[in-house]
Amino acid sequence: MNIDEMIEHSFCNFHVKGFDYLCVKRTPEHTRKVYFFDGNVSQLPEVVNPHDHRYHFRTAILSGVMSNSIYKSDNRHGEVYNEFEWRTPLNGGDGFTWRREARLFERHRFFYVPQETYVTDAKDFHTIRMHAEGTVIVLDQYEDMVPVGTPTRTFMKERQPPSLDGLYEKFTPDQLLKRLAQYKELLDQ
Repeated sequence: MNIDEMIEHSFCNFHVKGFDYLCVKRTPEHTRKVYFFDGNVSQLPEVVNPHDHRYHFRTAILSGVMSNSIYKSDNRHGEVYNEFEWRTPLNGGDGFTWRREARLFERHRFFYVPQETYVTDAKDFHTIRMHAEGTVIVLDQYEDMVPVGTPTRTFMKERQPPSLDGLYEKFTPDQLLKRLAQYKELLDQ
């Protein structure tokens, strides 16, 4: 991708402040995303709420430490969450719409360090946590299993969804080049 295409598909404060997303490849069959976690992100109980995806993906850890939690619907043992439909503003959506209460149970939590990878299925409910400042991961996103106009699901303890103000900001060319250099340096290690 050239710099203009990268800027078009990359975002500062992606989903949460301190989480930057650099898009280095984008096709309908395969998108490569580099995620940078800085600031207070490593101190959050989770980076984002449990959710599913439109696509299957593979995650590789380049630096830092992270964990991935997988949840299952479980009316007997699960904790109460509010289920929201998520229509991302990046695809013309209007954000979160509350649907109902649901119960989720955290079935697995796995920790990962550099050079480790894992795969997540589109239908899996999951969330990630950062356990070190400056964690960087690469996400290889594959072909959509759920059409763009169809919402995915996000589960929150709160009934009121978080504000999207200040999120999904565009990189300046200098900011993007700095992140690209950081990514290339990690690949060379």
